[in-house]
Amino acid sequence: MPHQNRLGFTLIELLVVIAVIAILIALLLPAVQQAREAARRTQCRNNLKQLGLALHNYHDTHGWLPPGCYLTTLPSGDFGGRRQNGLPGMLPFLDQAPLYNEYASRNFRIRPWDNSLALNQVQIRGLLCPSDSPVTQADAPVGKTNYMFSRGDSIQDNNHWAGNGNRGVRGMFPGLGETALIGKAQRFSSITDGLSNTIAMSERIIAKTGGTRVSDGVTAANIGDTFRNRPALCLLQTSTDKTYTGTTIVYSGVRWLDGTPMVSGFTTTVGPNKASCANGNRDYADGVFDPTSQHTGGVNVLFGDGAVRFISENIDTGNLSVGSVTTGASPYGVWGNLGSVNGNEVVTDF
Repeated sequence: MPHQNRLGFTLIELLVVIAVIAILIALLLPAVQQAREAARRTQCRNNLKQLGLALHNYHDTHGWLPPGCYLTTLPSGDFGGRRQNGLPGMLPFLDQAPLYNEYASRNFRIRPWDNSLALNQVQIRGLLCPSDSPVTQADAPVGKTNYMFSRGDSIQDNNHWAGNGNRGVRGMFPGLGETALIGKAQRFSSITDGLSNTIAMSERIIAKTGGTRVSDGVTAANIGDTFRNRPALCLLQTSTDKTYTGTTIVYSGVRWLDGTPMVSGFTTTVGPNKASCANGNRDYADGVFDPTSQHTGGVNVLFGDGAVRFISENIDTGNLSVGSVTTGASPYGVWGNLGSVNGNEVVTDF
């Protein structure tokens, strides 16, 4: 009989081809995902680098760093605000001069929690970490931020209406109350531990509505005041898979210019990616608000000298059974040492 050419594949051949393609996809997909995350982490580092340059330009212009929280009327030579963080004053150094001028035209008398105000709804792209999902963020119409100001290793530092009562001056960005003197804002010369050994800013996950895990950026609420004398109690608010065991509240990063530490600050106590705890359920409650990120294994951190480093979530945190300190060396290991501005600690490798 004459030879006939085949015009198709057998079922077995087709199945073999599909299996080979599936294996290749399984091998390549993790590599692609890792490459994408590496690119996102690099962009996050670049965002912090730009914030570091803005801080140095701000200091060169004004002679001091912006406080972590402005309140109403401040002494001549600086603007007041309504519970605003340092970002509005940094806008000219972040290529956001028109937005700065809009705030200045209102004399900076803007409430950060006014969700209906068009200025508050502006989203500055450089304030968002590309690894953090924006899908279910709280207060959706309002601009967000992943980048926070360091309040150091102080725990009871959130009484912004009273100028923090001298609590939180352990960090590079204390708050300023209505009667505060501008001298309470940090100058580079007052950071005696050295700019290269002191954390300025870091990242925190923007809180997700309905979140129950540390990776959702939410904070454990209403846990009382006992954790002030023993930060380790904050860690007990999460289970082994970092799911919170009680009520959570949604404030981290939800309003980009809000100066209260729960919204745009962070502490250096229990360690990165561990837990966030508050003694109440309001955005001005005292608490532990350590950095968090969607990056595997740690967080990006900006130091006072402008360097950006990746800090492992396994960094030494010392003795978490010791209460918050106001002077001297930090009890919270290398992590606490990096947060204090004048603890006179010897910082080891990290």
